[in-house]
Amino acid sequence: MREVESFETSEGRHIYALPIEAFPDFFVNIYVISDGERRFLVDCGSPMEKSNRDLVAALETASERFGEPLSLATMDLIFITHGHTDHFGGLPFVRRHTDAPIGVHVLDRRILSHHEERVIVASKHLQVYLARSGLSQNARQGLMQMYLAPKSMYRSTEVQFELEEGPRAEDGVEIFHVPGHCPGQVCIRVDDILLAADHVLSRITPHQSPESITLNMGLGHYLDSLTKIQPMEGIRLTLGGHENPMEDLFGRVGEIKASHDERLTKVLDLCRSEPQSIAAVSKSLFGDVKGYTVLLALEEAGAHVEYLYQRGELVAGNVEELRDQEEPVIQYQAE
Repeated sequence: MREVESFETSEGRHIYALPIEAFPDFFVNIYVISDGERRFLVDCGSPMEKSNRDLVAALETASERFGEPLSLATMDLIFITHGHTDHFGGLPFVRRHTDAPIGVHVLDRRILSHHEERVIVASKHLQVYLARSGLSQNARQGLMQMYLAPKSMYRSTEVQFELEEGPRAEDGVEIFHVPGHCPGQVCIRVDDILLAADHVLSRITPHQSPESITLNMGLGHYLDSLTKIQPMEGIRLTLGGHENPMEDLFGRVGEIKASHDERLTKVLDLCRSEPQSIAAVSKSLFGDVKGYTVLLALEEAGAHVEYLYQRGELVAGNVEELRDQEEPVIQYQAE
């Protein structure tokens, strides 16, 4: 686990990086933006008690180390970068300590403010996706239980404002809407530092999920969003929602694009030999993974299959089954 750090922008503002354990052995970076008078909390970890304790402890450590009064009570605004539980799940806990207004992009707003409804609707879409992917019923039931478990720990929390594309002159930051990893994913520019959340990470390629499960996700949206920020000028340092800082945003975006190109080529090669279900593609790409990683692998494989299918490079190879069966498993083949 990384230490609490402080980064200074070109205009003399400070960004405090607070690594916390959002889930067992899974770490997330929380940030505080400060100009010495106003302080903005960027994300807040998961609903796990350990995550909440880590957040309070990290703020105390930063306050002692850097000599600035940092606590939940001293926050003036709360920015949520996207609607994934490891980034917003701590809001009910945070709300007990501050009434600072909460902001998120409109496409992720109901995930925070109408969470229980959102989980029910999303789970129905996921169940259909898993059935069509070719996974057995027992495997599907196990994955749905794992999918729903952490989401049941969060309770809907009211949102006070929306993070819209463009400069927020009153706060001195600029918002970039970059859908793909999540519908409402945003990056936040603070002078010459970019808070990239889960849009760009230093080591892994951020997880992708098909748009057939949730609108405004999908690999097509994600690649377009990478293209949007790749030429951004004047960025000296990029700080991700996980992992380490990045000094070369342009180069890292290029590496992520190349990784997806390689994976798309692999999917096409697999589907040239014989028609493949998404479950079969996932196993070929990622092997025999276990636990929650099975769901992540199925979504990642499906995002790439969907991208190729949308562009006509893959087609359904079992059209008669699709016509005659109520819940068919789609077999994809390369054109």
